[in-house]
Amino acid sequence: MKLLKKAGSILFCLLPALLAFAIQIVITFAGIFLWAFLLIWKDPAKIRQNGAAAFLTDIISLTEDSQFLVLLTASYATIAALTLGFWYWKRFVPKHRPRRKPSALLHPAMLAGMALLVFGLQYISNYLALLVAAINPGWYETYERMMESIGFGDVTPALVLYSVIIAPISEELIFRGVTLSYAVKVMPFFAANTFQAFLFGLFHGNAVQGVYAFVAGLFCGYICQKGGSLWLSILFHMMFNLWGTFAPGFLSYTGGLLPLHLVIFAAASAVTLCGVALYQKGLALRGQTP
Repeated sequence: MKLLKKAGSILFCLLPALLAFAIQIVITFAGIFLWAFLLIWKDPAKIRQNGAAAFLTDIISLTEDSQFLVLLTASYATIAALTLGFWYWKRFVPKHRPRRKPSALLHPAMLAGMALLVFGLQYISNYLALLVAAINPGWYETYERMMESIGFGDVTPALVLYSVIIAPISEELIFRGVTLSYAVKVMPFFAANTFQAFLFGLFHGNAVQGVYAFVAGLFCGYICQKGGSLWLSILFHMMFNLWGTFAPGFLSYTGGLLPLHLVIFAAASAVTLCGVALYQKGLALRGQTP
């Protein structure tokens, strides 16, 4: 009986991701339906003249329109953030706890540690993507096509708003907010953190993003849980996406010298470990008066 109850509790931890996925599907179909309605309302004579096949072609072409896809994705993420944010606030935010001062939440050493983590993890993520490409080049080609269709090849204000602000808030509420908060109640933190990071990677829908999102998700969960605040993982996620959006290409070595790649990976791993150590030190110093 206890085993069944625990299995049910673990399955319950899937609900936040399933709800987010359902919202994504509903918003996608609603966006396409709304676009179809606008086309018909704007020029019904043209629809009758060109026929249903041409009309369907116009609708399908939306999947290649980067601006529409960014708008659709941002709309889904905003609604998911509001929905999961209400769930998180209702279930996990203490209602009578006094507001903490910024110094009680974030020590400068913690911020420096997060910056080092962002720097190191970006390089580690690049090599994970290359590893996936080596295993199956088709996976990387799918990833590149998807990124281009969304518009990541051309940084626009809408893309920056989604990538740096909306997506981190939405995804942290889903995975580190609601999912991890439930998971740590039914399993040890290591297992709970791995569980939410796996769902986070799976949620991205492709092998390349899934692998490095899993790794980034592990660190987001660590920062959130050890720091005792979802705001910390939101900030870290924003920093991570900010680097990924604006980092200049010359910072990444794309040559063919394997020893140099190994040195870069080792250095990135060392920087990441230093980031963890600095974050831990900041946690110990947080809230102390000078």
